Amino acid sequence: MASGRNIPELPRRTALLGLAGLGALTLGGCRLAVNEARGADGGGPRQGGTLILAVNSEPTPARVQSQGPTSTTWRDLVFETLTAYDSSGTPQPALATSWELADGGRTVTLRLRDDVRFHTGRPMTAQDVMFSLRRTTQPAAQSQVSSISKLIKDMSAPDAHTVVLRLSRQASNLFDLFQFCSVVDEESARGLDDGSAVIGTGPFRWESWTPGSQLTLVRNTDYRVPGRPYLDRIEQPLITDPTALVTAIRGGRAHIAYGVGPMDARGLSTDDRFTVNQGISVAYSAGMNVTKPPFDKVEVRQAVGYAVDRKRALNQIFAGYGESSSLWWTRKEPGWDAAQAATYTYDPARAKAMIAGAGAAGARVTMDVIGIQAARSLAEVVRYDLEAAGLRVAVRVLDTVDFTRRMANSSLEGELFLNGYGLSDMSAATFVSSVPAFALKNASRFESPEYATVMNQVLTASPGQRQPAVRRLGTYLQEQAFEQCFLVTQAVNVQSNRVRDLGQTAVGSFVLTDTYLV
Repeated sequence: MASGRNIPELPRRTALLGLAGLGALTLGGCRLAVNEARGADGGGPRQGGTLILAVNSEPTPARVQSQGPTSTTWRDLVFETLTAYDSSGTPQPALATSWELADGGRTVTLRLRDDVRFHTGRPMTAQDVMFSLRRTTQPAAQSQVSSISKLIKDMSAPDAHTVVLRLSRQASNLFDLFQFCSVVDEESARGLDDGSAVIGTGPFRWESWTPGSQLTLVRNTDYRVPGRPYLDRIEQPLITDPTALVTAIRGGRAHIAYGVGPMDARGLSTDDRFTVNQGISVAYSAGMNVTKPPFDKVEVRQAVGYAVDRKRALNQIFAGYGESSSLWWTRKEPGWDAAQAATYTYDPARAKAMIAGAGAAGARVTMDVIGIQAARSLAEVVRYDLEAAGLRVAVRVLDTVDFTRRMANSSLEGELFLNGYGLSDMSAATFVSSVPAFALKNASRFESPEYATVMNQVLTASPGQRQPAVRRLGTYLQEQAFEQCFLVTQAVNVQSNRVRDLGQTAVGSFVLTDTYLV
């Protein structure tokens, strides 16, 4: 398997950057930063060096089998997975060299590599893989693919490098589980809870972690790929202040900045010392409580889709990184449909007429918003547009933890609620089965036997059935409109052009096996 994937480069243009744009550095420091960041070509890959990857989120070792900013920057450096999607969404071998599906997809046989060792030197075996799959079902893992692993009713290991899974039913999103199932060392797994032992099989070893300060990874000198990785060391300083994060990459104190704001990234894209790369996709969506007026009427819920100017929000808040969309999943999903993605276009006159026709003009609603900056900014656009369409909207921002808890147990009090979901790069089946807003018992309190049927069709679809099943689901969700997707945005990271062959998985995690510095 290729050790990394090229990150798609966003459009950029070159511009002269004055000394004022380099921050409060000395003239000599500016020259050094400029020279280093531009890099020098020639010579090919180089062994050695320390890469500085500044991050804005604290690592959470216990969440190594979860998708999110607390794992994206280190998970696939220290750990490896059973399979990995390529850019077309096709699973490729990783720790599993091959697989066979039988009994209508209910029996899965995985053949494992026989040359894999944990960082302790112990060989990885089928027992570790089974332990890792079981771990994804545990609450501490906070894995978004736990609903898939819970389908495994039996596991066995005929030999040290073979695992046989028996599922309660066929799972159309089985390879999402394999993509997220980082294989952990059973003997030291308890150390993941506090970071005291973070043992994987990947190209880098977890050397030290000072919470609130820095994570340090070092080269796995016993990695099975000869000569890899090239880098000796990766330092990940935690920089939560957005201005300081930009200053670090601009001033040459970091080679990569993860978590840069979209507008800051757009500014850096005009500087020929840097490249702005797309990361994970996040769908921003508004849910509506169908048991409360005015959203007990489907035409009012549909009107919300026509009322919001998605393109304005995309450009003003996210600097154009992403696309306006009425679908929650991306083009990586085989069932993605361009016409469905454009179902709800900006039509304020239509929205106003629909709301008035439903007798809802002037209705007062409260919109609960998760307490992250992007969502708060989007909420103001949504509020303005809905008021122009005839509703009267109050915005209530909730703490992130509180909002998430209330979403999960369907106790949000507002008639409307706005959130961002970071699973858009996964299958539609994983999205709707992992995000509480789309569960059969959901925060919108929408229930329907037909919904259960179309969801089940997506979850159990064979490869040939997947595309039509996903499209039926998309049509049903858009007709019932208890959730309205506005945007699917891309998180961005900024790299110095001293960094070469930067890799990234299909779900946005860094892969630095082939990366080197010039």
